[in-house]
Amino acid sequence: MIEPKTLIKGKLYEFRGVQLRYQHPSSCAVQAQYVFTNSKGQRRELGAQIIRWELHSIEEFAEN
Repeated sequence: MIEPKTLIKGKLYEFRGVQLRYQHPSSCAVQAQYVFTNSKGQRRELGAQIIRWELHSIEEFAEN
């Protein structure tokens, strides 16, 4: 389970089978407080409750 306060900017996460990169907290929406982007650059906003239950961290591996 991920806590929203532990999100790292630029880190890759998985939400319902889609890889999303965390961008920043949103200042406008009450329900969707955190902004992510997918590989196509589409913006996705998620709330704290959804992050706690459905967002998973993805370990990124650098090429040697």
